[in-house]
Amino acid sequence: MRSAVYNIWDSAEGMPLRFEQIVGEIRRVEADVICLQETADERQLKELMQRCGYPYFCPALPDGGEWSGTGILSRYPLAELQRYPYAAAALLCVEEKKILVINVHLPWDGALKRERAIVDIAEQAAGIQADYAFLAGDFNCSEHSAVHRFLKGEQSLMERETSWFDLAEAYAECTGQAASATLNFRNNPRWNPPGGTSTNTIETNQRFDRILLKNPYPAAFPLLKDCGIFGTEVSDRTGLSASDHYGVYAELEFGEG
Repeated sequence: MRSAVYNIWDSAEGMPLRFEQIVGEIRRVEADVICLQETADERQLKELMQRCGYPYFCPALPDGGEWSGTGILSRYPLAELQRYPYAAAALLCVEEKKILVINVHLPWDGALKRERAIVDIAEQAAGIQADYAFLAGDFNCSEHSAVHRFLKGEQSLMERETSWFDLAEAYAECTGQAASATLNFRNNPRWNPPGGTSTNTIETNQRFDRILLKNPYPAAFPLLKDCGIFGTEVSDRTGLSASDHYGVYAELEFGEG
């Protein structure tokens, strides 16, 4: 099973040509399930579903009367669709296993907001019966944040604890290569236009977009076969990458039983 996460940048910049880039990147990554953030509206999400060849989708239903922008595209039927603040969840049946996929887009404007949101999301996930659970999204914070340490079981938050594994980090250790930044202030033209002198000499590249696997104990771990980023190509026509974020994909193989 190949999963992916991609913040597609809800902006008019480079459109409509940039939309063709987004379609191309989603098609090339060939994910079985992909979690999207910053979709503009339901029409755009449905167009991506149709043009990228996905028969099923979990819509970005309104939160508080506003379009949330988070949607899930899947090659597998989706069941028990649920929404809560900053996340959407769906159950997939893959190789006779129930797979929970949670699409997250945490708030950008405050660490406390993110911490409260992720504790609530983790508790919601704990109440859904599944053989395996994935948490994928734009966390709007780095792997050094309290949010990430909480998810990895390295600290508690609000007297709660949990245990997930960062797949890019695991794959980096297995291959001896560092996990790539998804918010790249040096190479992505959205942040550093070519041919000019960048005025942003302060912000550092970050790995905001991640895919995590919940500790499946006592079930066996799946085999992590591949993990990387996509969406790095710069178009000659737009002068942009498809998004201001790079996407992340992970491919896992589930054993028998």
